[in-house]
Amino acid sequence: MNMKTVLSVCIGMSMLFSPACDDGKIYEEHISTEREGGAVSLTGYLQGVDSWPGGYSIVLAGFAGTNEYAQTAQGITPEKDGSVRMTLQGIPAEVTHIEVCAINKLRKRIATFYTVDYEETSDTLRLDMGTIDARMYGVIQSDVFDRSCTACHGGSTEPAAGLYLTEEKSYTALVGVVADQSKDSLLLVNPGNAQESFLHVMLRENVLRYDHTQIITSVNMLQLIDDWINNGANE
Repeated sequence: MNMKTVLSVCIGMSMLFSPACDDGKIYEEHISTEREGGAVSLTGYLQGVDSWPGGYSIVLAGFAGTNEYAQTAQGITPEKDGSVRMTLQGIPAEVTHIEVCAINKLRKRIATFYTVDYEETSDTLRLDMGTIDARMYGVIQSDVFDRSCTACHGGSTEPAAGLYLTEEKSYTALVGVVADQSKDSLLLVNPGNAQESFLHVMLRENVLRYDHTQIITSVNMLQLIDDWINNGANE
């Protein structure tokens, strides 16, 4: 085989195995991914987050039906001025409502500050919660005293035992005040020491003429009061 023939064979093989010529078009690779769950964007102002001790969290959470345990949750950390801007993603399809709430370490709802119905869509649901006071003592006032105590302690002209548990009066009437009904002169609320607070004793032991042990039966609420006292009983 002469040199001319060898050259012709090499050129032919090169053309056979070389890639097709570029036609000038640029093809981009498109990778499509499905978003896992819905998303909610929250704005507004939140106060009192730092009043809650360890074991509790103020969160943006999703709940399903009447279930008291959050399906999904994300902690809320306001800016110095109290402003909040955050997004909760990956919300499961079974979630029926979104809440700004306090949960315990088991993710069980303790108190709700803001709630809205939810149905998953392809778009992010945008919520403005306005301004919310999430102080721990505010929850005790609204969910314990207002619901179970003020009918006797402040709802009439002569509150039982002279103790006012109505809003704007309860804190001053409780914290650091000696309990008239205590044989050991315990303070009604002894900041930092729930066990030595008469409020703790009378809600768990029948030590008064009127039995108070059946007024608040929720273990979570009783624990909430103790945790508030042990954390310094701040207003």
